[in-house]
Amino acid sequence: MGQPQNGYRPTRSIERVVLLGYMCSGKSTVGSALARRLDWRFLDFDVEIERREDRSIAAIIEERGETHFRSLEAALSREIAQEAELVVSPGGGWITQPELLEAIRPGTLSAWLRVSVEETVRRLREDSIDRPLKEMSAPEEKITQMLEEREPLYRLADLMIPTDQRDPEAIAFELETLVRYRLSAQR
Repeated sequence: MGQPQNGYRPTRSIERVVLLGYMCSGKSTVGSALARRLDWRFLDFDVEIERREDRSIAAIIEERGETHFRSLEAALSREIAQEAELVVSPGGGWITQPELLEAIRPGTLSAWLRVSVEETVRRLREDSIDRPLKEMSAPEEKITQMLEEREPLYRLADLMIPTDQRDPEAIAFELETLVRYRLSAQR
């Protein structure tokens, strides 16, 4: 299992797992698989916000602005801070508010699902979800810029897991093994 540059920072206890990473890093797929393996609840922030607002993320941002969308993410983060047995997949930009990670850190294991620009582009083209970057003829430049800007924030995670060319179930198994080990050590 990979580690951030500053090393693995074990949490005192694990009550929830939050998966960090850029779009198409596998947060939703791995998160859903991990929750199933642990028999925990899975929460995809974007899906939950769309359900509550009864509109797409794109429509929320277009109608109310990104600041409003980020405030919805912050409110949802505060809600889940006390929940246990939960796997969380926030949107790729959630980490641009690093105080949210700190707010949920007690009892949370955070994992950065790291994906390369090339793999992001490949997954983006295969993705069925309508994303603004799909409309660009050459999204590599924008993806590179966003990853460079966010990397220092993603490094705040407790651990880093490379996801390029890896099966999401294998990544979920890797995380499950770590979580179960930590849970057994808590007893």
